[in-house]
Amino acid sequence: MRRTPKQVSAFLLTLVLMLSLCACGQKPQTGTYGPNISAGGETNPNTTDKKTPEVLRPGGGGPDVGSVQTEFSQEAAQSLAWLRDRMDFPQTMFGVALLGYTGETSDGDWLAEADQSMLQKYPFISEIDAEHTIGNDDYLYCLVPIDENATVSVNLMRLDPKSGNEEIIEVLYRSESGDPVLIFTAGGDDAYAYRSYIEVQIVDNAGNHCVWDPQLYTSTGHIVPCFSENGDYLSFDFSEYGWRGTPSELAPWLADGWSGIYAPGLEGCWTVQAAAWDTNQTANYYLWFFPEDETGGSVNLDWQYEGSDLFEEMWSGTWEITSVMDGPSYVTLSLSLVGGENYGVSDDPYDISDTYPLVVSPSGEEMVLGAGENGAHLPFMPKYDAQLRILTLDSWLTESPDW
Repeated sequence: MRRTPKQVSAFLLTLVLMLSLCACGQKPQTGTYGPNISAGGETNPNTTDKKTPEVLRPGGGGPDVGSVQTEFSQEAAQSLAWLRDRMDFPQTMFGVALLGYTGETSDGDWLAEADQSMLQKYPFISEIDAEHTIGNDDYLYCLVPIDENATVSVNLMRLDPKSGNEEIIEVLYRSESGDPVLIFTAGGDDAYAYRSYIEVQIVDNAGNHCVWDPQLYTSTGHIVPCFSENGDYLSFDFSEYGWRGTPSELAPWLADGWSGIYAPGLEGCWTVQAAAWDTNQTANYYLWFFPEDETGGSVNLDWQYEGSDLFEEMWSGTWEITSVMDGPSYVTLSLSLVGGENYGVSDDPYDISDTYPLVVSPSGEEMVLGAGENGAHLPFMPKYDAQLRILTLDSWLTESPDW
């Protein structure tokens, strides 16, 4: 009969004793299993009936997991990377912008109703695909997670007026790729419209979590930010509020850093060369601004054919400006024809009064003047076209000649 060596027997005995001690050392957990339930199954004190939203976890899966965004063009990808770098502050989890208010649209028609300047500055917005677009009308937001691997969920929520509990009606979108998304705030069935709202949950790769409801301050129309419990800003508003409602033809200049101007910045002679009215002849135009206070002053507009010493038309009047620095300013011109070769022989109007949007270059030496709000065309503007004109500040002309 074979016998077990003494050394093996001693080892087995020691192992059994250690396992017994570990088993005896275990105690029931005294913490909580959930937000409102204790280990004993009783409701914890100081809790409410409000339903706590499910906290997302990166890689945790879930309903309606969104697909990865279709690859952006190089220009769009660069604008997205630049924006993320601009917004990358220690506490910031996402950026959001208001693109405007749209009616009920389909097949991407919202692009025509959105802020065109924002689309020019951030071309990735127009390339966001249908899989990353939630809804089709109401206020339109663009949301960009800072973390490219963040988990984002967009839920249609409802507050039950009887129980006071919040509940998810529908998971509208969920993605674990951190892609930008477009969110229209009108949500769900009309039966829920008066008590439903959109809620966004974001969890980044470090486990930071935030919940945000897309909405605007009633008094200013600005986006309500997302705050942490400590009062830190978790969101970055990259909306360009001064661009809202501006003429679409000014979008490229606004997106390129042009802006409005104060009255003193208009002082001097602005020149442009263009075809004269009803002719193919080139003419030189001189638009003189003489500030008299912080809002306006007097103005002269004169033009002559290229190579001629005679002025065909000489206009004089007043101007007044509404300065908007984060968007186009608006200058109101009231002019009367007072002299020139065409005076008394032309069938054209002898008075012009209208308000024109304008932006100036960062150097302040170039100005883009848009079409009049009421359709009144200045002499250097085509009569039957809303085409804008680019004028240049002539530093050599420091005084208006006595014409």
